Amino acid sequence: MNGYLRHLPGECQPVKAAPVQPRPTGRKVPLHEKVARRFWVRRRCPVCGAKSGQDCVDPGELGGEAVRRMHGHDERIAPILREREAAAKAKKAQRVEDQRTGRGTASMVPAYKLMKVSCPVCHAKPGAECALSAGSHQARRNLLSRRLSGGGRRW
Repeated sequence: MNGYLRHLPGECQPVKAAPVQPRPTGRKVPLHEKVARRFWVRRRCPVCGAKSGQDCVDPGELGGEAVRRMHGHDERIAPILREREAAAKAKKAQRVEDQRTGRGTASMVPAYKLMKVSCPVCHAKPGAECALSAGSHQARRNLLSRRLSGGGRRW
């Protein structure tokens, strides 16, 4: 066989691989891993009374000295997470509102300039609001942006 050793089926014992451990799901992440130390150390701890800039401490044994903790108390860290979740929820609600009303930071036109143009949809005169509860018609904004950019037809 041209110098190659060949095994016949069944001659070799199969090597058993180590059983694969399932990946942990729903792992509880400690709070001190979710918030960096620089954020929670700025606050006062309601548990141990550590002031801003000081580490949390455990009382230690009776008559002994207080022991510095590696990480802050959860009661000191949890309010930061609640504030972040509330801010994210408010930001998402604002984004949804901007999409609903057609407003956004990139396409926002100042209202005082928008009021100088009449609306081609609802025929609102310059200085009057559009007959739309969510703001101005898109056509009115487009007309103003063309005038401001210098585009459009030339007479």
